[in-house]
Amino acid sequence: MKGLLKTKPAGTQFLILICIALASFFLLGLLGTILLSKVTGMSLETMSDSSKWDYNSETLVTVIRGMQLIQFVSLFLIPGFLCAWFFSTDSKKYLGLTPPSNIGYWLVGAGVIVLAIPFVNFIGELNRNVQFPAGIEKWMKAQEVEASKTIKALLSKHTVKDLLLNVIFIAGLAAVGEELLFRGVAQRLLIKLCKNPWAGIILSAFLFSAMHVQFYGFFPRFLLGILLGAVYWYSGSLWTAILAHFVYDGLLIVLSYFNPELLNEENSVKLSNIALMGAISFLVVVLLVGWMKKRSTVTYAEVYAEDAIPVKDHPF
Repeated sequence: MKGLLKTKPAGTQFLILICIALASFFLLGLLGTILLSKVTGMSLETMSDSSKWDYNSETLVTVIRGMQLIQFVSLFLIPGFLCAWFFSTDSKKYLGLTPPSNIGYWLVGAGVIVLAIPFVNFIGELNRNVQFPAGIEKWMKAQEVEASKTIKALLSKHTVKDLLLNVIFIAGLAAVGEELLFRGVAQRLLIKLCKNPWAGIILSAFLFSAMHVQFYGFFPRFLLGILLGAVYWYSGSLWTAILAHFVYDGLLIVLSYFNPELLNEENSVKLSNIALMGAISFLVVVLLVGWMKKRSTVTYAEVYAEDAIPVKDHPF
C-alpha cells in the first residue's frame, strides 16, 4: 500500500488529496463533534449555530478548542500523512520533515515572518479598504464578525493557563496542521504540476488564504502563505516553516494577552502612518529571502527524484 499512488500524475494526486481531506473532515469531523457534544453537554444544534453561542461561557471556550483539535486531526494531520503514505515510500522525506540544510534557516525563516509584520499590516489596511457591492460586502463582513467573536472568546481570557492553552491550540495546531497540508503536500504537488517552484508556492498560498473564508484578511494571509512557502522551499525543511508559522501566531497571541486593546479591530489606522514601516519591512524581507535563496541547496530534480517513473515501467 505504501507508495501505491506515487506514479500517478500530479493533477490526479492533487484531486486525491482534496477527496481524502473532504472525506476525513466530514467523517472524522462528524464523529469528533458528536463526542465533543457528549463531553461538554452542548447540543449539536447549538454547536452548529454560532448565533446561539454564549461568548462569555467557559463551556464555549472548551467547545471551540475541541473544534480546533478535531479540525487539526481530521482536516490536516490524517489527510497529510495519508497522502504522504500513498504518494511516497518515504513519508518523512516526502513531507520535508527533515532538518534544514543550513542551521541559519531556523532563525532567518522565523525572522522573515516576524519582520514582515509591518508590511503585512499595511497590506491588511489596503485589503480592508476594498469596496464591494452592498450584498457581497454585507456577507463578507458577517463572516469576519463571526470569526472575530470566536478569536476574542479565546484571547479575552487573562490567565496564564489560558495563555498557554491559546499558544498550543491556536498557534501550535495551526502551525503544524496547516503547514503539513498546504506546504508539505499541496505545495509539493502544485510545484510538480506547474514545473515551477514559485508558481506552486503562490497557488498553495492562495488556497491557504481562501480556506479561511475571511476576505478582509485574504491578502495579508496570502502574503504570509507565500513567505512560508519560500521558507520551506529554500530551506528544504517543513520544520522551518512550522517554526516560523508558530512564532508568528504565538507572538500575536502573547501581544494580545498583554495588550487586550489589540483585539479591537475597529481601531482606524491611516495608511500614511504605516506606509514607511511597511516599505522598510518589505525591503528587509526581500533581503532575507534572497539570503535563503543564495545559500539554498534545494533543486527541483532532487526534491522530485523519487517521483520519477523508471523507463522499465513504461510498456511502450
